Amino acid sequence: MKFLIYPFFVFTCLLVVGSCTQVEYNRSVGNQSRENIAEPQAVQLEKPEYKVVYRKSNLEALSLGRNRIEIQELMGEPDGKSLDGGNGYLWDYRRPVFDETTDEVYGWSLISFKFLKGLCAYVNIRLEQLPPELLQEQNTKKIFKF
Repeated sequence: MKFLIYPFFVFTCLLVVGSCTQVEYNRSVGNQSRENIAEPQAVQLEKPEYKVVYRKSNLEALSLGRNRIEIQELMGEPDGKSLDGGNGYLWDYRRPVFDETTDEVYGWSLISFKFLKGLCAYVNIRLEQLPPELLQEQNTKKIFKF
């Protein structure tokens, strides 16, 4: 019986000593530790240069009262066309817009023209930056362009 108590006692002591250490292991996902997952990675992406940039104030002032042909000559083919509740047409564009109040170019702004009775009745401009995924894709195309 003494022979069984000694190995059991040694095993129990090793188990207690080994489990009481204060070593903390970080779980990892792939090659990232827990700290890296919590912080968003800052991706250094250069802002693209645009060939044509519209001024927000010019779009609002110069397009009101214009017909669809004049708007299409100014902006090009719309990215989306839709009916606005049966009483007008909406044309949507994604274009870079310069905002004078912030002194910044918003590269993926949504510009919506509403036409009533064939003329532009109002312009709605929602200033937005290019999503990081599209910006990264554009930068990748620049790098591999031959």
